[in-house]
Amino acid sequence: MPEEANDVDPLALTAQLCFALYSASRSMTAVYRPYLDAMTITYPQYLTLLALWQRPGMTMKELGEQLRLDYGTVSPLIQRLTEHGLVESTRNPNDRRAVQLRCTPAGLALRSRAQDMIGHVLADIEWSPERLISLRDQVNALGTRLDTVLAVRAET
Repeated sequence: MPEEANDVDPLALTAQLCFALYSASRSMTAVYRPYLDAMTITYPQYLTLLALWQRPGMTMKELGEQLRLDYGTVSPLIQRLTEHGLVESTRNPNDRRAVQLRCTPAGLALRSRAQDMIGHVLADIEWSPERLISLRDQVNALGTRLDTVLAVRAET
């Protein structure tokens, strides 16, 4: 007979939503790893490319905000992607302090390989696109609510 929700120790590791999200994130990254290795990029570099494919020309600051990373983390990511010939950075002609980022043709070429990766992973997990979209939206809504809690705490 399954345990009732009220009978579960609230401090049990398996009862923790934070651990479920953390564990699922690690598993997702591990499933992506062979594909990313074949593209010779890391998961954070993949996220960076996703952002730049969506919004070419964004600044380092905008990229950091998009990825929720500080400048000290974004800068080395961009440096490595630049060294690998996947991203280029140029100074904004209107604001010399701002650096605009774009994928190079080699960086853009990885887009189709990333689409193939996602297709393979979706096929492997055998969930409908609707189920995955619903889960993504729920996780995003949770993140928004948590951000609200953080903002309220910061005000007090």
